[in-house]
Amino acid sequence: MSLSNSLRVRGVGGTLQLAWRRFRDKDGTPAYILSRTLDLERFDREHHVETAGLIELDELEISSPSKKHGVRYGGASPWIFKDLMARLPIDHSKYTFIDIGSGKGAALFQASDYPFREIIGVEFSLQLHQAALRNLRSFRSNTQRCTKITPICEDASAYEYPPGPWVLFFNSPFDVPLWKLTADNIARCAEGHPGSYLIHMNRGFVPGTPEFVESIPFLRRIYCDDVSAIFECIPVPGAPA
Repeated sequence: MSLSNSLRVRGVGGTLQLAWRRFRDKDGTPAYILSRTLDLERFDREHHVETAGLIELDELEISSPSKKHGVRYGGASPWIFKDLMARLPIDHSKYTFIDIGSGKGAALFQASDYPFREIIGVEFSLQLHQAALRNLRSFRSNTQRCTKITPICEDASAYEYPPGPWVLFFNSPFDVPLWKLTADNIARCAEGHPGSYLIHMNRGFVPGTPEFVESIPFLRRIYCDDVSAIFECIPVPGAPA
């Protein structure tokens, strides 16, 4: 996105914040990771929810065997999310937004600024799911354009996807073994995935996952930076029509 387009979409403040998040500290850590909590705390105050902070999975009671493949909870950075949404070439009203590993619902509430057909969050931790439900009851927004928000407590590898097309959102929720199961699950839903999009935010957070996602046969990358990537879901030869 050009500087002029960035200023038009996010304003001066938002553009400067995105530039800051792409700056790297001396140890190579993206600076936006260091300020994500501040972003979310401001979002929380404005929208009467509680999504900021980090929670290790060992702090949560999770019965699913997938726990060993999961990563800690951390909500999606609002400015990075907005930048990625601006890059989607879609009519939102025809798409269902699905956050896999939705946690407390940060991305669900951010997505509600767009006129999606529906917004769904899939989370395997009952405690985080319950936090998302509490947030949904208290959420307030003057810019909300989708009010159909549904958090679901379920394992991503077993989730039954609704009819597509979708915008699938992954904020680096798990490692490669669970990515494989989830990709197989998506591939089985031939009715939904062609014409859909998949967003991989914080793609370098879990080692090996950027390379695996790039190798998924039904994904074609349309955008990539040092933080996130966007893929278009395409038909695979020999797959069910």
